[in-house]
Amino acid sequence: MRSLPLILVLTLLLSSNSFAGKSAKYRAHLEGFNLNGAPVMTNATGEARAEIIDGGAAINFRVNVAGIRNLWMAHIHVAGMPVEVTEPAGPVAFWFTGGPPPGRSLAEPVNGRLAEGYIITEGQLQSWDDPDPQLDGTIAGLALAIMEGRASVIVHTNDHDPTTPSGIQGDSPPGELRGTLR
Repeated sequence: MRSLPLILVLTLLLSSNSFAGKSAKYRAHLEGFNLNGAPVMTNATGEARAEIIDGGAAINFRVNVAGIRNLWMAHIHVAGMPVEVTEPAGPVAFWFTGGPPPGRSLAEPVNGRLAEGYIITEGQLQSWDDPDPQLDGTIAGLALAIMEGRASVIVHTNDHDPTTPSGIQGDSPPGELRGTLR
């Protein structure tokens, strides 16, 4: 029974040491795809970057967009295996922005910095059912997902008008822009 806590501690140390001394930069070009991998007709574009720092204990991020109308929210989604923009993205792991108050979007176009900052505590993350349950909802788990090409940045839009078609520029609740961090 006493060996179980020791095994857990050793496992955590080994997983955190796999990032020791590494600082790695990853980028994603954001283009017209949603979280399910379906294309979205849009003229909007974006770029995202993530840098794994402090030996995997933190992640620095920046997301820039051009031509996004009706910004609703933006996230990092994590899949169970490496993912392309044409494949399902998996659940949300980190919210860049929850957008404006519920039921609303930013009507004016967003051009430039959408989000920038650091992920430094597990409390900032959502649980995403990682293939390794010990890494689920952790910074180390998100860092590993980024390094393995399992993390997608998705920018969602919504005009909140049920009479307009969905899945188009300015009204794509499942995501208008998407890119895989590599």
